[in-house]
Amino acid sequence: MTTLRLSQFEIPEGIIDLGLGQPDRSVYPVEAMRVASAAVLGGSDHEFLQYGAEYGERLHRLALAAFLTDAYGVSVDPEHVLTTNGNSHALDVVCTLFTRPGDVVVVEDPTYFFAPGIFADHGLTVVGVPLDGEGIDTAALAERLSALRAAGTPARFVYCIPSSQNPTGVSASAARRRELVDLAHEHDLLIVADEVYHLLEYGPPGPPPMSAYADSGRVLSLGTFSKILSPGLRLGWIHAAPPLLARIADCGLVISGGGFNPFTSAIATHVIESGSLAQNIAALCTEYSHRLHVVDEALRRHMPADVSWTAPTGGYFVWLNLPAGVDGSAVRQAGRESGVDVRQGSLFAVSGNFDSHLRLCIARYRADDLGEGIARLGTAVRAVLS
Repeated sequence: MTTLRLSQFEIPEGIIDLGLGQPDRSVYPVEAMRVASAAVLGGSDHEFLQYGAEYGERLHRLALAAFLTDAYGVSVDPEHVLTTNGNSHALDVVCTLFTRPGDVVVVEDPTYFFAPGIFADHGLTVVGVPLDGEGIDTAALAERLSALRAAGTPARFVYCIPSSQNPTGVSASAARRRELVDLAHEHDLLIVADEVYHLLEYGPPGPPPMSAYADSGRVLSLGTFSKILSPGLRLGWIHAAPPLLARIADCGLVISGGGFNPFTSAIATHVIESGSLAQNIAALCTEYSHRLHVVDEALRRHMPADVSWTAPTGGYFVWLNLPAGVDGSAVRQAGRESGVDVRQGSLFAVSGNFDSHLRLCIARYRADDLGEGIARLGTAVRAVLS
């Protein structure tokens, strides 16, 4: 085994990997990044090469807050924003500072399949609550939270992906978002909202982000440039009430090493202020909307009649529902033999049974390869059903 391997990029020769949840290089705004980097490094103030300010660079937080206020349609105070190294880093920091080993956290079921690994690193117990077409089932969540409290193991936070959820593509309704906040107050817990796909909406605008409830003191809204600019920046933010952010800014990690990512923050600030970020998001929405249409049409052509899917209004993922009793792992194996890969639903399960589901990603390949990948997947599904 080599430590030089790229575990998230190892695609075998001849395979179209529709399961890989990452963008292809054609959507990277290389020119905007080149111009921003040159401008930042060509200036006279190179303070971004120093240890960073605890909450993040001031000019970056000002630019980001102004951008989010416009993009979210809700007021974002720069004093309520803290820079992170991306959402995975933010989630790890939240676990470090707001939980202790043995604590319980509640997640949507199914959920983003790398999140439980972060929780496990902190010795947390993960409890799943089902989703429906409006997001996390808040009635079931209320019952689960009450049962946990009665057992003497109250939940510390609820982790959710409210917009274009990974893996299902479901977006939480406005009512469910409000109910989540009400439950957080009732049960004295936090909502950790992974808002990674909120700015990638391809249809009519949905409800405001959970960021709209940041002032409640119950919501930590995690945002990232990974999906709207590039993953390699390793740059994101937390929008939350000042007392919550203060716990992060005052922690040993920040006091020792300074605020996170001052150099890439300076580059992102230029991209924001030049208008390139807004242009890039618009271009991404146009491109991904087209890819989603291609996938939907290809599924209609190549899938058996008893296979259904959720067509999302944003984000990266399509959730495929196989006939009851059909094992997604078997379909995945057959798909590899046909030159396509996916991710079986069981990977995303916490307590439920999602064996008869598959997650497909629209972000990694352009339209032609997406269409060919779906055709190969259709062959695999029919082979398993025969």
